Amino acid sequence: MCTDTFFFALGRIVKTHGIRGEVQVYSYSDVEYCLDYQDLFVQGKYGDKVPQRVLKARVKKGQSVILALEDVVDRTQAGSFVGKEIFLDRAKLSPLAEGEYYRHEIEGLSVVSAKGEELGILSDILKTGAHDVYVVKGDKGEILVPAVEQMVKNIDLKKGIMVVDLPPGLVEANAL
Repeated sequence: MCTDTFFFALGRIVKTHGIRGEVQVYSYSDVEYCLDYQDLFVQGKYGDKVPQRVLKARVKKGQSVILALEDVVDRTQAGSFVGKEIFLDRAKLSPLAEGEYYRHEIEGLSVVSAKGEELGILSDILKTGAHDVYVVKGDKGEILVPAVEQMVKNIDLKKGIMVVDLPPGLVEANAL
């Protein structure tokens, strides 16, 4: 993921699509984010961010989006983008409702139990049909925490902490 404070990593270009220069992107978040913006940045050869205009975007399946990029007209040109991340200028992100967060805002938070026990760091977010699942990596291994109101009690971005109230046995059962 991108650590540059001015950019938000939307996803990674995983392969070409068709013969007209389209690319398939695996979205790190909701695929709708990839559909809403025309001016993106693509990871350059030396880690720099190269501006790129999106001409057309559509959802393929699950976390995948097909993008038609300006001045990319064939499969060979599209192939040069495979494996590269795409980014959005953070200043262009739409504000979210209270209690909603962008992925980059909560990844890396310290996760503690309601009793004050340190569980680990939120390292990934899994998309499931019903709700997201937070992957917490700590001393006890990997813990999977359903991202539901009953379990996630508080998120404090300023302090960098997420407080969770887990049912008895969940930590032991999930620790991998």
